[in-house]
Amino acid sequence: MADFTADQAAVVRITRTEEGRWDLAVVSDSGVAMGRGVYLFDAEHDDEMDEIAAAREFVGQYGFDFAPDTVQEEAPDTFWAPLVAAG
Repeated sequence: MADFTADQAAVVRITRTEEGRWDLAVVSDSGVAMGRGVYLFDAEHDDEMDEIAAAREFVGQYGFDFAPDTVQEEAPDTFWAPLVAAG
């Protein structure tokens, strides 16, 4: 687990890097990646809900969560959402 506080963690970034792979990162309020993960999937699981579920599971390992309706598109195949403390 990364060594950072809830005040430092700002967003989760979700980026499709290749077919069947999403890279996940917990990013600090200063823009530093503080935790990284990979979500590998097959074509039948390539939808918004599966990606959000995988990202929520990933950030949950660090004690965070995000609301699915807060996900924003940054660029094609790149998304982010603000983090909140899991509760």
